[in-house]
Amino acid sequence: MNQSGAQPSDAAREAASSTKETQTFIEGLWGVRYQVKDVRRAIAFYTQQLGFKLDLQNLPAFAQVSIGNLKLKKLGLCFRNNMEVGPGGKQIQLEDPDGNPIELFEPPR
Repeated sequence: MNQSGAQPSDAAREAASSTKETQTFIEGLWGVRYQVKDVRRAIAFYTQQLGFKLDLQNLPAFAQVSIGNLKLKKLGLCFRNNMEVGPGGKQIQLEDPDGNPIELFEPPR
């Protein structure tokens, strides 16, 4: 708070305005990373329970999995909540074996 009553200069207002204009938001996402206690167990969960494809592994430290279309309810998985639908899209959560919450999100169409 400026206690002297002086107003910000034109340059200060312009700098603040250009800062706001140059902010960017995430427009795409390549992947999500989780730390797990047991990489082999995580691989089994994501590939056998969720239907992901194992892309790469460097045991015991790392694995990479991927998936195209998710059809998880048919696999009998337990979800943390019911599907929530709103103006921002749809979301539902489940947990991996280490208790990491996984939020599945679909933007509005």
